Amino acid sequence: MRKSKVEAAPAAPAEKPQTKKSRVLEMLNGGGVSVAEIADKMSISKQAAYSLIGDVKRGGAAISGVMKDGAMRYSVVQPKRAKAKTLAFGKGPVVSEPASTPLVAD
Repeated sequence: MRKSKVEAAPAAPAEKPQTKKSRVLEMLNGGGVSVAEIADKMSISKQAAYSLIGDVKRGGAAISGVMKDGAMRYSVVQPKRAKAKTLAFGKGPVVSEPASTPLVAD
């Protein structure tokens, strides 16, 4: 006798658990946080916390550190925008016309 296959309804996709790197990024976005605070909240070593801050930095976030109450506190800072004057004098992003096509001799 054949067994009938009963198909279960597909389960709703569960939310992905946050990665350690994304949790550190949230802490850095929330304001100044020290390495010791990151290590305590995530139950990791201080060296692992330093490593995660480096991972966030390598991911493209601009991170600033300020010494406060004897501990370095890190946070994400917004990148500075170039002023119009620096762009006018060519010190900003380079925008030029496309290269001209070479003339062909007849």
